[in-house]
Amino acid sequence: MFTKRFVGSPLRIAVAAVAVVAIVIALTACGSSGAKSSGTSPSTKASSPTTAATAMADTVNLKLIAYKPANLTVTAGSTVTWHQMDPGVHTVTSGTVSQDGGGVSMHPDGTFDSGQLATGKSYSFKFDTPGTYTYFCQIHPATMHGEITVK
Repeated sequence: MFTKRFVGSPLRIAVAAVAVVAIVIALTACGSSGAKSSGTSPSTKASSPTTAATAMADTVNLKLIAYKPANLTVTAGSTVTWHQMDPGVHTVTSGTVSQDGGGVSMHPDGTFDSGQLATGKSYSFKFDTPGTYTYFCQIHPATMHGEITVK
C-alpha cells in the first residue's frame, strides 16, 4: 500500500519564513533614542498603576514593544499617562540606557518608575518642572526608549 508523507509546500514555507522575519524586525526595530536626562531635580508627583483609562491629551501608548509617541512635549504641570497595550509586561522607568560591547546597561535616575505594568494597566506622572526627561522599559532596555520635554 502506498502512503503519502506530508511535506510543506514551497508557498507555506515561504509564508512561514516571511512571518518569522517580520517578527524579528518588529522586535528589533525600535532603536535607541540616545537622549540624555537633563539632570534637573524635578518637583513631581507620581501615581500608582491603575486600570482606569483617563481621558487625557498627554498620553503615551506602550504598543508593539515601543512607546507611541516616543517623544512628547507637554507644559509644566501636565500629567502624562502611559497605557500598556502589549501582551506581557513593560515598565516606564526614568533614566538612560547605554549600549556598548554587545551589552546593555540601565541607569535609572529615580525620578519615576511605574513598576511592571501588565496588559490594560496605566501609569500617570505629573511633570511640574521644565526640562527633558528620558525613560526606558527595564524589560526591553535595548529597544524601548522615550522622552518627555516639559516647557
